[in-house]
Amino acid sequence: MTRAVPSAALLLATLLVAGGALSQAEAPGQLQFARLNRTYSDVITEIEPIRQGPVTVRLSSPRHQLTVRNHLLRLEPGTGGSHSAELRVDFSGKGWLVADVDVAGMGGRLEDDVTVPAQSQTVEGRARVRKVAEGYLITPEQLPKSVRVRIQSGVGSRIAGFCDRAAALLFSNVDCGGLNRALSTAVVPLPAAGESYLLENAELTAAERQRIDSYLARESR
Repeated sequence: MTRAVPSAALLLATLLVAGGALSQAEAPGQLQFARLNRTYSDVITEIEPIRQGPVTVRLSSPRHQLTVRNHLLRLEPGTGGSHSAELRVDFSGKGWLVADVDVAGMGGRLEDDVTVPAQSQTVEGRARVRKVAEGYLITPEQLPKSVRVRIQSGVGSRIAGFCDRAAALLFSNVDCGGLNRALSTAVVPLPAAGESYLLENAELTAAERQRIDSYLARESR
């Protein structure tokens, strides 16, 4: 299956082969695709649950925006047409956070605004890149299982209060303050390796296409 980019699962995986503020020398393996520095809607489709003792919190964000402000990519060729990559992404965002809380069977839902403060992530991976008529076909071969995104929301303190009350009723020793701290980070799974994505020609300028073509030609010699 091939998907066009950007898509909900692809904000980070796409940039493994498409990003990077160029040095003045425009060194091979450093590529800049300026149109990918923009705002993406609803790109986080899954957040891993948070569990502490009898408390489970399932987080979701049904609507949000993430703005990629800058990114720096370093590509190095490997064997058999594979490329290793180290990507640094600077981003921020905002949206709506939903938290479904379960404390030993006692449940509730809390909702609030969420802010993704300005931060940077560094992702290392490996991918194959192939030029096709519509653009460039990207097949990640290796990605981290997840990335950790810092978030700020009133949901954390409200859940801590809910947790304190429930723990008192259950005579349970739960670190509700620790739960609040855990809720300052969303652990976001990345897509599994092997699925191909299409970086369309329309996302790139002619000069940018020429640079990636030059890199691929250089590394195929």
